[in-house]
Amino acid sequence: MRIAICDDDSIVIDDVRWRIQDIDDSIEYDGYSSSIDLLVTLKNKGYNFYDLIILDHLMPEINGLQLAEILRKNNFTGLIVFLTGEDGIIDDTFKVLPFRFLRKPINKDRFNEMISAAHKKITKNRLIEVPVSKLEKLVLKINDIVLFEAGHRKSIVVTRDSELESTRNISDWERFVEEEKLNCFVRITKSYVINLEHVVGYSKGYRGGSVKLDNVHYKEVEVSSSYWGHFIDSMNVYSLSNKVTI
Repeated sequence: MRIAICDDDSIVIDDVRWRIQDIDDSIEYDGYSSSIDLLVTLKNKGYNFYDLIILDHLMPEINGLQLAEILRKNNFTGLIVFLTGEDGIIDDTFKVLPFRFLRKPINKDRFNEMISAAHKKITKNRLIEVPVSKLEKLVLKINDIVLFEAGHRKSIVVTRDSELESTRNISDWERFVEEEKLNCFVRITKSYVINLEHVVGYSKGYRGGSVKLDNVHYKEVEVSSSYWGHFIDSMNVYSLSNKVTI
């Protein structure tokens, strides 16, 4: 996840930096003291260079709402969060589809919840390429993938409504999701890597257990005894990291 912070107060920028680093030091972030500086970067690198942009509501030259309108007009599809010390700005911001509002001074729990919810939303909408032949790749949303199933030197990619054969084998998929830090995926047997987003239940058996998925053809999949502990640990971490506080 790549984050931009735009605020004319350097103390606020440093505060947000430290909070992000405290949550996950692998998150990439940049700070901008003016809207103009941020716009210059986006014009050079593309308006969707950042996944999440945190904007101060009140800034000189171009304020946060005006900047958000510019971003949306240039097809920015990421998440926008407003920092504000005032009441009454919510109605004005609906047209730019804000993701969250954070009041200054920033509350640690609310900030952590925002980052967690943003990470989940960004990951779910992320696109990955699935090689189906030496020359052809299909692009899928991560959240549409239910599981990867091992095949002979290949794999079956099961989505919400279809199945397709990939030239990437199951071990390659396992390495891929680890390298890309896609913690929604976990291996549960030699044959399956599942997406925890689609888990609706699980139960312990005499050896290993089973997991229930929201898929018509793969309603219940075995979890082998050698992978059970890893599955439970991954499930607990994923559930906690994606908890949303209302």
